[in-house]
This record gives sequence, structure tokens and C-alpha cells, in this order.
Amino acid sequence: MDKHRRTVVEVRADLHQQIRKLALLNDLRIYVLANAIIEETLRDEEKTQTLIKRLSL
Repeated sequence: MDKHRRTVVEVRADLHQQIRKLALLNDLRIYVLANAIIEETLRDEEKTQTLIKRLSL
């Protein structure tokens, strides 16, 4: 998998604002933080599977 390849993922406006308030980040840094949050969540496969089931995805 190419780590340099990018895909656009929508982040809800309210979540974007919450992140911006917490960290006072610009949009590029919010993008980096969002990727780190996703990576961290995916490391915990059980938590990710539980979330998928809870959301009925």
C-alpha cells in the first residue's frame, strides 16, 4: 500500500470545529491528526469491529 496516495474523507463540520478548538490547528494539521486518529483506532481491531457493528455498516 502506498502511504503517499491520498483519498478524500469527509469530516463533519461539528467534528472539524471540535478538533480546531481543542488543538488550534489549521486544516492541513487537522488532516494529519485525523489520519493519526484513524490509524490508532484501526490498531485496535476489536474496538473497530465493535464500532462497525454498532453503526450497522
